[in-house]
Amino acid sequence: MCSARSVEQRRVVRFGVQAQVIYSWTDPSGRNQLGVGRTRNISISGVFVLCSSPPEKGTQINLEINLPPLARGARQNLKLETKGKVTRVTGIDQESGFAATSQFELYEILP
Repeated sequence: MCSARSVEQRRVVRFGVQAQVIYSWTDPSGRNQLGVGRTRNISISGVFVLCSSPPEKGTQINLEINLPPLARGARQNLKLETKGKVTRVTGIDQESGFAATSQFELYEILP
């Protein structure tokens, strides 16, 4: 008799970081789109973004993630930028958002 259980298929560790995300893409009609959301989790190879209007699965997307300070009251001007691909979209029955694969580049924002 087999028992049903979920199998963890992730290859990298994900971190529950809450950060603002600005994302943009070109829709199927060729129009540029822009959205704002928050990260649910992030890893070295991708991110899950909570948002009200996720792009379609398979969409090439630009992401800019403004990282929060590591210590309370500290100033931190770091952001991640990447181009990725939407690999999964969640709908009304779950938290609305999308997962995207990417290879992040880290930038320090100078005053």
